[in-house]
Amino acid sequence: MNATYKIHPAIGIARLGNSPDAFYLGPETAGALPTECDELGNPKFSPDGKTPVTVKKFKDAKGRIKRQAARFQVWVYDEEEQKGRPLKIGDPIEGGGNKGTLVAIQWRVHMANKKASWYQFEQLQGEHGYSPDHPLRNPDVTGAARSRLIIDPGARIVDSRDNRRASLDRSGDGVVTTTFPGPLTPLSIDKLGDLIVDDEARLLVLGGHGHSGTEKTGPGNPSIQNYANNDGWFDDTGDGPVMARLVMFSEEVQRLRFVDVEYPAWVLTGYPSYVPEILDIITMDEAMEDMFVREMAYDTEIYGRVDSFKDPDKIDSADPEALRFWRRDRLEWNPNYCPGFYADIWSILFRPNEFNYLTLILQASNYPHAQETRGTFNPADLSRPPSVRTNADANAIEAKVAKLTEHLGHYAEYLVKGPSAGPGKRISDPFKPMRMFLYDLLRLPDEENEFRKSGKVNSRLHNLPLMPLLAGDNPITNELPSKFLRLTERQLFLLKQWADGKFYNDLDRMPDGYNPFRPFPGPAPKTGRALDKGVLGKILGGAFCPGGEVGWIMRNPAIYIEPYRIKPDLQFSTFRMTAARASSLSGAVPPEEYSAYQDQTLSLKNDFDNGLQPGDLTKYMSCPWQADFNECSTQTIDVTYEGWNNIYTQGNSLLADEQMSWETLWWPAHRPMQVQMKLNGNAQPVIVNWASGIQQTAAGDLKMVTDWWRLSFVVDNPDLPATEKYVASPPVDKYIGVEQSYGKGDGK
Repeated sequence: MNATYKIHPAIGIARLGNSPDAFYLGPETAGALPTECDELGNPKFSPDGKTPVTVKKFKDAKGRIKRQAARFQVWVYDEEEQKGRPLKIGDPIEGGGNKGTLVAIQWRVHMANKKASWYQFEQLQGEHGYSPDHPLRNPDVTGAARSRLIIDPGARIVDSRDNRRASLDRSGDGVVTTTFPGPLTPLSIDKLGDLIVDDEARLLVLGGHGHSGTEKTGPGNPSIQNYANNDGWFDDTGDGPVMARLVMFSEEVQRLRFVDVEYPAWVLTGYPSYVPEILDIITMDEAMEDMFVREMAYDTEIYGRVDSFKDPDKIDSADPEALRFWRRDRLEWNPNYCPGFYADIWSILFRPNEFNYLTLILQASNYPHAQETRGTFNPADLSRPPSVRTNADANAIEAKVAKLTEHLGHYAEYLVKGPSAGPGKRISDPFKPMRMFLYDLLRLPDEENEFRKSGKVNSRLHNLPLMPLLAGDNPITNELPSKFLRLTERQLFLLKQWADGKFYNDLDRMPDGYNPFRPFPGPAPKTGRALDKGVLGKILGGAFCPGGEVGWIMRNPAIYIEPYRIKPDLQFSTFRMTAARASSLSGAVPPEEYSAYQDQTLSLKNDFDNGLQPGDLTKYMSCPWQADFNECSTQTIDVTYEGWNNIYTQGNSLLADEQMSWETLWWPAHRPMQVQMKLNGNAQPVIVNWASGIQQTAAGDLKMVTDWWRLSFVVDNPDLPATEKYVASPPVDKYIGVEQSYGKGDGK
């Protein structure tokens, strides 16, 4: 059998909610809605028993936001199922020299929050290591007392038989010592989440309730002064490892035996997904895959050694020496790789248009994202690769396209007659001007600080801003500036191949019912790796300043033991008693022997060689999260000079006259600006500011701490028939805000 057991997704995302008990299951593919479930996390299905029921209400009867559960499942990989399959109670299993039947799964989870104990976030400083003099958060807390800045509920154990619920709270279940701050204002923190095992032995991890507060008292408190660093403050986000132990009944010895999965998974808690169906320009899946391809030999058919693509290398991503040797060779993108238009290209090009529904009044900043009139943005044309045509057919279509592309200026030069392909035939590529125009709009590597290519020898589109026109990793300071977002190198490579005509039309390979104007969500994941990728499709993959749910630490290859799987510090991620020792006791194991290393405290430093500990992913993020979430709406970026975000013009009128800035969006698919809503029972929706009454200032940050749960969710308008939504010119109210909670509920 030679079975291996793994937990998927390798990284799961739970989301905050202030409803005491109500929750739903997080989506497992990008752009999908969450799934309704019962109180034990069992998904609800339609009457046919096949289709999961998607969430229609994101809030409970009192207007409080439901939490989103991250769901984990053990998969088995063996000779019969090399791509893996979900493991179920009653399945045969083996391990540790034993064979038997799976009778239960024990789960161990240890989440923590290290934000208050970590370094101050200062844009890109620290991504490649912190300098010795980099300031800490809460610097007045020194020595051993700094460990008290870590929120650590310790590990908890649940199983699929007798102990199906647990809380990551300050009680410690009587077996572990916990560390919690308090009391806090305005809201104290008593737990980081809850654990539930459903009827299929899958684990559900629920995060906190969105409580944030400060220990500081006295005049002027509570107070928030900075988007990322606020001494005295704590929040109830967090992250940590998820481990599973399989319990088998061995017929041979008539006893219980235990087998551990290969490596832990990881869970992190983020804020609510207020716009669940619209994807970011770069998702976390895309940001991570780009890094895995270039740093961990994840896909050597697309990126690898020069001249190796006819027989791509097979590199073990868990072998650091093999990877080091591979990375030192001459590496390149496969010049003959052909992406599929709808799977690889349109899925990127489609997204910016959706942002218009979230930024309805920033017309200048949206341009040229707008696609409503289609024209040169018509997927039916953009998906047509070069082809062999008769001379007469080629002449006819090229003449037609020439009129459509007259407004593209010199791009008409790409409309040239292709080489002969036999008597009376030639290769024709009439749509290349459209493709090249769109590709040349893109911001390429080393152009993160350029607004447009005006007046330069390498100017492509001198009169238009480069895309994406979104804020980058550092549009704030003059140290390591990175003003604007750019696509990943993998995304840019795929788009370059497409622009050059090296692609194919894969419409016939898309799932049944595929609609180019509704490309998401895709089909439900059928493999563990597809599940890994699908869950990460709704986590922000850039810009990281510090980002959304998690930041630039995710693009560091040192934190992974294999693609998509975090390298854990085994001291804090495995059961204290080994599976072999537990087998010898046949299950008679005291709870404290399963829980944690009570003689060890979480580290205040990084040790990537040894692995990550609970809290090591989210500690880089804003504290409290509401501050950055509120202020990262728009950013005024100085576009006068590439290398400087801040210019000091005192006594220099010429410099002052030259100064230019641009009001730039951050990540509207997470924090919308405006949205269509039906208010006061009106039939027609109206445009409103999404965070109505919450200013994008430090004062607004404090209000966001208490009012984040009142904000609306933005969903595909249920009142519009599908025939009106998914057309070339969709209606202005294709997406609409629902369940705004002002005037309802108590927020607790």
